[in-house]
Amino acid sequence: MKDQKVTVVARDLGGGASSSCDKFVQQVSSARKSENMGVALLEDLDSYWDDINDRLTISRMVSDSVIKGMVKAVEQVAEEQITAKELELTSLKEILHFHPSDANKSDSIGSSLGYREARGVGNGLYYSFSEAFTEHDKMRESLGSLRSVTTGEIEKLKKEIDGRRGCSSMRRISSGSELLGLCGILQEKASQSLMGVDKRVGSLKMTVDTMCVQMDDMVKLTKASLSEWQQEQEFEREIETMVMQSSIRSLCEEFEERLWDQNVRLCGSQSVDWLGRIDEVSNLRKELDVILKSLSNLETGQLISHGSRDMDHFHRKALRNHVSPSSSLWEGNGISEESKNGMPENWEAAQLKHMTKDELVNYFNNMITEMRRNHESDMQKMTEEYFSLKREYLKEKGSSLLLRKDKDLDAVRKKIPVVILKLDDILVENEKLSTLSDNSETLGSLKGRLESLLLENCQLRDSLSDKRKEVKCLTSLVSDAAEKMLQHSLAETNSLKLVGNLKSAVEDAEFEASITEDIYKCFLREVIPQINCDTEELEMQSIVMKDIYGILYREAARDTDATNKCEVGDSDIESLVMQGLCGVIFEEAIKDAQSQFSNLNKKYLDEKENRVALELKVMEIEEGFIFMIEEKERLEQQVHLLVASLEEKEKLELELSTALVKEKEQFQLASQEINDLKDHSSYLQTLISERSKDLDSMKGELTELLEQIKVYKTEINKLNQKLEVMSKELREADGGRNMLLGVIREKQNDILLLEAKQNEQRKKMQAVIGLVHGLSRALSDLESQVAEGIKNNNLRLEESRSQLSSLTRETIIVKKTSLLYKRKLDRRCNDLQLAEAEVRIFL
Repeated sequence: MKDQKVTVVARDLGGGASSSCDKFVQQVSSARKSENMGVALLEDLDSYWDDINDRLTISRMVSDSVIKGMVKAVEQVAEEQITAKELELTSLKEILHFHPSDANKSDSIGSSLGYREARGVGNGLYYSFSEAFTEHDKMRESLGSLRSVTTGEIEKLKKEIDGRRGCSSMRRISSGSELLGLCGILQEKASQSLMGVDKRVGSLKMTVDTMCVQMDDMVKLTKASLSEWQQEQEFEREIETMVMQSSIRSLCEEFEERLWDQNVRLCGSQSVDWLGRIDEVSNLRKELDVILKSLSNLETGQLISHGSRDMDHFHRKALRNHVSPSSSLWEGNGISEESKNGMPENWEAAQLKHMTKDELVNYFNNMITEMRRNHESDMQKMTEEYFSLKREYLKEKGSSLLLRKDKDLDAVRKKIPVVILKLDDILVENEKLSTLSDNSETLGSLKGRLESLLLENCQLRDSLSDKRKEVKCLTSLVSDAAEKMLQHSLAETNSLKLVGNLKSAVEDAEFEASITEDIYKCFLREVIPQINCDTEELEMQSIVMKDIYGILYREAARDTDATNKCEVGDSDIESLVMQGLCGVIFEEAIKDAQSQFSNLNKKYLDEKENRVALELKVMEIEEGFIFMIEEKERLEQQVHLLVASLEEKEKLELELSTALVKEKEQFQLASQEINDLKDHSSYLQTLISERSKDLDSMKGELTELLEQIKVYKTEINKLNQKLEVMSKELREADGGRNMLLGVIREKQNDILLLEAKQNEQRKKMQAVIGLVHGLSRALSDLESQVAEGIKNNNLRLEESRSQLSSLTRETIIVKKTSLLYKRKLDRRCNDLQLAEAEVRIFL
């Protein structure tokens, strides 16, 4: 029994483990599928959004093209309506001219309208908008008056016609007997003509009403078009003003940018080109100072060594000139400044500012070539002088040589300070330029410092406000921590109570579980042996019943064999009767046995079901017991978790206490930092005062800069004069534009005349179109006739095809028969030839 229990529990555990593994695998596979599905969904969404964007762009393009086409179609329809209404107006004017009663009025109104139309065509584009609206009002009034006049005249015509009709009817009544012969016929024709006149008058009234309605619509449309034209003109004026303002601003900005670019280029080029050159000039000045000192310190007995040193010095200079072209250029520059007084010592910045980049490059290249030539010529002169002096020295070799050398040295000494002064002037100019650049740099640096100081002040204020906020936050945190401590203490008491209750509940659950285990064990010990005994008895009964039924079947089989062996007779009849009775008895016995067997089977099945139910109950009891054990373990885990949570809460309390101590320390540090910041702010105030003094000192420099600014202002005034000249040119361009507008308006008038001519041509084209329609109808009639002829020919062809098909069939049959006859003839010919051959053989 214990082994069976263990196997059942193991099966349950194995099934649960396998099911849990399967669930885990299913979850992993579902998670992977969900990830793949998410990636696929994202890709589908990206493609979907791309398709939507493409479709939106296509729909926008299509909508723009459709809107443009609709606008063009509406414009064409409006033009066609205007032309149709103009044609209707001309036809109505012609109709009105036929009536003699209102000829004068219509002429006067038509003349006024014609005059206004001519005036509008001639000067309509020059009218103002108020005059155009007054013209439209006058047109509406004239149309109303014309409508009233036409209606009055039509009513008068109707009255006259009615009067004449009444007279004729009276005549008919008075002379009814006289309505015979030609007079009666004429009167009937007159009445019919009067009816026709009534119809024509009604149709004329309808046409006049429709014409007036259309004219009102025309006036409204023209008024709306005038308002739209007014809005378009205002919009065009605003656009023109904005364009002019933007163009002027752009010109000013371009001019300022060019000025700044020129200044930057000059300053940059000067700073880039002059720095290296001025360094070389300073090196030359140092070398000249060294030469002066050496000349002053030399004694008379060291002339030969001095000459040799001078030679070495000149040779070194020549080598330097060949190796470093830049140093030779600047040495040549100094010598050329000494030799040639015609070269400019100081290049004016104003002249260079007005030059372009290419002109500056060409100018400096020319200067460099001139300096190089002057330097080479000076070197030749110096070498010639040197060799001449050497010759004289070799000739004289005495006091005269010393005197000459002294004179030459004096001349050299005199020349060297002049060169040094010139170099000093160049360096002074460089210092001025450097001071200008330094002043601009110092101004920029001062501005940057002021901005940095302002930013520092703002940052300090922000930091003070942040510190105050932090202090407030710390105080709020302290209060929150105190509240949390109280809450934790309350939670501890509640948790201790819960722990006690849980411990008591666990003890009760353990006691109940032990009692239930004992009860289930006793019940199982009593029930299981009874079930085993019942099953053994049922098995024995089933075996016994099987043996009995086998014996009965064997005896019945033996009896049937014995009856078959006996002879047929009177005894046979009795035996047959007995056999029938035995068969009936045997059948009843079999039925009883079967019923008993079925009852036993039912009992066996019921007992088996009861056994299975008991086993299921046992399994349920075992599962409940396992569940109780699991609940017990869970309760123990919860107890352990509560204990751990209590320990963590104690740790949190300790950490909070340490955090409070740290926060107090941070608060003290923050207060110290605030004091330090106050000291720093006072220090900054002192720095600001010192910087204000520096600024006062800089004011003097700024005054110098202001003088330079005045110079720049003069240049700006010149540029403003140029701007005025440019503005005058722009005004002249505006005048030319106005002239062009006048020409455009004249062209528009010409266009209107051309449109009138086009209207006439349209009328002619309509006549031509009518002729074309007539011709097209004639062509359509011809086409219909030709189509009918073609249909008839097709029918004939179909009939001929049917006849030809029948003939072709007959010809095919004839060909087949002819082939058969040919084959028969060939066979007969062959037979005859064979017969002839045989006859010849026999002969």
